[in-house]
Amino acid sequence: MNYKDEETLGQAVKAWRKFHHYRMGDAARAANIPYASFQRIEYDQGNPRIKNLALIARALGMSTDEVIARWFSDDEQKDQ
Repeated sequence: MNYKDEETLGQAVKAWRKFHHYRMGDAARAANIPYASFQRIEYDQGNPRIKNLALIARALGMSTDEVIARWFSDDEQKDQ
């Protein structure tokens, strides 16, 4: 499954979680991040800490750089 097709990081995380048939707590444990942090990421609330972002990237099968470039670069750079 290609999570890069999702519009937001939260949507990609949710797609990953559902693909693996995880409940949110199970997904947080699988990604090795606190439940509350996982929940905020999935709900697109605020910006995750870089450590948690790296762990989410690994869970998604992506590099941290790919996640940052895909979901955290400004729109002008995405168009170039």
